[in-house]
Amino acid sequence: MSRQLLVQNPWHGYALDRYVLRDGSVGPYYYIDMPGSCASIPVFADGTTALLRVWRYLLGAELWEFPIGGMRAGEDPLAVAQKELHEEAGLLARDWTMLGRFAPYKGASTERCHVFLARDLAEDHQQLESSERISVHRLPFAAARAALVDQELGDGQSLAALALLDRWLLRGNTL
Repeated sequence: MSRQLLVQNPWHGYALDRYVLRDGSVGPYYYIDMPGSCASIPVFADGTTALLRVWRYLLGAELWEFPIGGMRAGEDPLAVAQKELHEEAGLLARDWTMLGRFAPYKGASTERCHVFLARDLAEDHQQLESSERISVHRLPFAAARAALVDQELGDGQSLAALALLDRWLLRGNTL
């Protein structure tokens, strides 16, 4: 019935929709309106990958993650994935494969996360924002998978990216 933007920042807005409920009454729905995010799973020719160790302010903890970043309205998902891989991991990739999308916060946000496999990698330098505390770690893929899956507080986007990679591999594709 109506949409009201309550707060806006460069990455997302906090919104309130009023909509018709099953019984015909009007209900409120508060949510985060976000253009999306993009993740990349970098894989080197030798089968190793790059994982990030990221300080997450809201959680007060460091997490193992793949390179992931938010989109702005109208941005191309592949371009964002390429930019984030370069900025966060200091990597450039010549070969990109779309693995799929998922909804990270389906009940609280409009965000869709786009996941790409990045191969044919070249190393460069990180270009971190002043708010980012990120270290890059090159690991055998099995060790990276274990780090992501076994950490006490897992990063949901990286875990979902692994699931999309596994689906892609089950279809007969290879790294």
